[in-house]
Amino acid sequence: MEQGLTRRTLVTGAAASLVAPARAQDGFRVLRAADPVPGPVLRVKRGEEVRVRLINDAAAPVSLHWHGVRVPNAMDGVPPLTQKPVGPSESFDYRFVPPDAGTFWYRAPFGSGPYGALIVAEAAPVDVDRDVVFMLDGVTAPDIPFGANERVRVRLINVGDRLATVSIDRHPVRVMAIDGQPAEPFLAREGRITLAPGNRVDLFVDAALEPGTRHGEPKPLPANALPARMDFRGALRVEIDASAVNESVPEKPLFSIKRGRTVQLAIRGGEAAASLHIHGHHVRLLDALDDGWKPFWLDTILVMPQAVTRVAFVADNVGKWLLHGRGIGKGAQSIAWFEVN
Repeated sequence: MEQGLTRRTLVTGAAASLVAPARAQDGFRVLRAADPVPGPVLRVKRGEEVRVRLINDAAAPVSLHWHGVRVPNAMDGVPPLTQKPVGPSESFDYRFVPPDAGTFWYRAPFGSGPYGALIVAEAAPVDVDRDVVFMLDGVTAPDIPFGANERVRVRLINVGDRLATVSIDRHPVRVMAIDGQPAEPFLAREGRITLAPGNRVDLFVDAALEPGTRHGEPKPLPANALPARMDFRGALRVEIDASAVNESVPEKPLFSIKRGRTVQLAIRGGEAAASLHIHGHHVRLLDALDDGWKPFWLDTILVMPQAVTRVAFVADNVGKWLLHGRGIGKGAQSIAWFEVN
């Protein structure tokens, strides 16, 4: 899927997502399983508590996973690992303080259900004129203008099951964050960005400038508290087949590991491309020779056909965490989990 975003269409996806604020109940923002999707954009500042009450007014059980957020395990929303499913006419209260500022989203962990954006703002304001959210689900955005000389923070979230390529013409486009984690800013080649299902990218887009004016180079976004170093000498090395079809959560973990130990994960691709989402953690994509890593963090990895993709992370979040693979454009799932104790 490719969506072309010009300076007239940039803001539109966000407008569609922002129309309905979450209703409040006893200090909780309320999400209902049967409400239209995408649901309301939830916004908090880093250090503030997210308080969401999921009310299941639908016919099937449901839960909410907070995609990319390093939540306490009990809030990860994955039946039967971390909670019971929320049955019809039942409710469940999610409460947690996101440790990271960035672009995240909520969704049902398996199958259909409510979904929407969760935006955790930095403690200090970021130097942009506007901050908008664009959820990529295959629907073409309507066309609305915004002012010249603006610097717009565009948060892209691929909520579909296919690769999404966004093209932004005629304006400098800088990648500022990937999967919610700040990156060293770099210009997107030809203004094009491709996201696997579940991926997020934060862009700074400088609208067309008037003669004789220019924007300064943006500073990197404030870093989140992720490990600066990893001990590869004592790392646990694990292989996973991203093409294996497994539609339910296995009884036993793929591996168990002590908190603070490094994991090197080799993800083997099959006949088609797949995405693999790692719950509760962010990972570094390793270079081909395992002699270094890419300068950004991921929680959702694009696995190419017949290739082995290697990532590393520090298992620093105690609990039972899903490794959820999905074939690009297909319903088949690969489901495994690991335990940090």
